[in-house]
Amino acid sequence: MSTINIEQFEKIVEFNIDNNIKRAILGLGSSGIGKSAVIKQITERKNMGLIDLRLLLYTETDLKGIPFPNEDKTRTKWLPNDILPNVERDGERGILLVEELTSAPKRVQAAAYQLIQDRRLGEYILPEGWFIVALGNREDDNGVFVQMPSPLANRFEIHDIGYDLDIWKKNFAYKTGVNPFVISYLNFKPGALHNFVPDSTSMIFASPRTWHAVSDILNANVFDFDDDILRYKIEGNVGEIECNSFLQFCKLKDELVSVDDILSGVDVEIPTEHDKIYLLIGSIISRLECLNKIKSIDDIKEELIEKLENAINFFLKLKPEFTVLALKDLVLLNRKIVKKLFIEELDNDDIIDFITENDYIFE
Repeated sequence: MSTINIEQFEKIVEFNIDNNIKRAILGLGSSGIGKSAVIKQITERKNMGLIDLRLLLYTETDLKGIPFPNEDKTRTKWLPNDILPNVERDGERGILLVEELTSAPKRVQAAAYQLIQDRRLGEYILPEGWFIVALGNREDDNGVFVQMPSPLANRFEIHDIGYDLDIWKKNFAYKTGVNPFVISYLNFKPGALHNFVPDSTSMIFASPRTWHAVSDILNANVFDFDDDILRYKIEGNVGEIECNSFLQFCKLKDELVSVDDILSGVDVEIPTEHDKIYLLIGSIISRLECLNKIKSIDDIKEELIEKLENAINFFLKLKPEFTVLALKDLVLLNRKIVKKLFIEELDNDDIIDFITENDYIFE
């Protein structure tokens, strides 16, 4: 099976919605890579309802409902559970998100089979405008895994979801204000985005979810990097080894040249150490994050254009691999606006020549 990234999975789900395809989709991937978050984003963007059904929390009776006799007591009906979508309460269109499908006991999976196959459970019928998306971990993800019966698996369109740093930065980090220290560190050490080891005995591992938690801690601005409590909190999210490496990286900030000087066009000394360059790039990009909120090039003030040009001029002085990284991250802030700025506003032959030779950064 091909492995897709989270952005491609988002487009696959949206394709079914936009074309009214009711076949259920199953996304399999490691914990913490944003599977649930992307479904929430879809429903918010499309103004749809969302019911999150975590199968590990329910029994088969919870799903099917409670049996009760009909009016003449000649047969039994099922009283549906209120956890399932209801048009009056949840809207005419939405996504029923069936989470932890591959972790649920076989009897619960069997109860879900009718819902997925026939879009009904006992007396309950899934509203016409609702779509089913299921999520779960893979067998080698070291979580609870219960093999699905083949007939149930065959009812799904199944996708294996991996993680991708650039996609995470574009679709999540720069849109939600993830702390620049976190982004810079992951640029420096991409493998730290998700360092789960299946046969590890540790309960803690780094993932996009846990790095978001680290970002929230740093954004609180209540610690310095030598604070023991800060270290313990970060360690509790990404593990001891990753925590120590990350904090050592963050402490380099005191050895960096001034970002204000760079954005003002002052000629500064370029660091030679790679970790400092990664941190400096991240710090510069974070100062330009206002670009991701701009809808039209006419809304951009001359001061911002000047800062952008000074930043790019600095990036062009770096080694090519760092220049490409910096410009790609700049593009991730707002692809449409940044591309227009390059073409229409920046009257700089060096910038134009580099972009012409490396136009793939806009892909």
